[in-house]
Amino acid sequence: MKKFIILLTFTIPLVVGCGRKTSSPPAIKGPVKTYAILPFDVAIEKNLQIKKTTPEMLRQQEERESFQYQSGVFQYMMERKKEFSVNFQDIDDTNTLLKRNNISYDKGRSMTKAELCKLLEVDGILAGRFQRKENLDRNLSRGLDLIASRTEILGLSPKQGEANLSLTLYDTAEKRVIWTYQNDDWNSSYRSPEELAQKLMERAAKKFPYKN
Repeated sequence: MKKFIILLTFTIPLVVGCGRKTSSPPAIKGPVKTYAILPFDVAIEKNLQIKKTTPEMLRQQEERESFQYQSGVFQYMMERKKEFSVNFQDIDDTNTLLKRNNISYDKGRSMTKAELCKLLEVDGILAGRFQRKENLDRNLSRGLDLIASRTEILGLSPKQGEANLSLTLYDTAEKRVIWTYQNDDWNSSYRSPEELAQKLMERAAKKFPYKN
């Protein structure tokens, strides 16, 4: 009996010690990446005769909306930042750095993603492109969309336009685009580009690579 007690006394520490050795060390995470959200690349094609619109006015609308889409995406990300494992640069900082380096809206569209990442000092960029063709005046088109949605009659309103909205995520470490998302379902009843951008992100975020 004494021999058994002595043997058990020496055995217990060994078992405990073995248990400690087999436990895996805590995972060491690297620094959190920061991505910049760029002003969208917007291209609008419309019948300029429908409403008195000059090519210059159309270009100004494209530039104005590019920042509105950027703002909508950033707002969505900030409201749900706990859902993502990466950070996003404040768009005010992004746009200030672009302006400080004399990168206008048009010039920024001609730069490579790698060049923009270096200038903004980020780990990658989230870029968006929105191309749409409007067959009707936007206010009239929105009214028809609202009527169709309220009555729930499919095909009530005529085809008001075509659009294609896409997102790309470029990573500097990978030196390539690591994720893309494309959406062809455009509804002109959205009150603003910010609202459209947030509706887009509700869908795109489900497939975002850094979603927790």
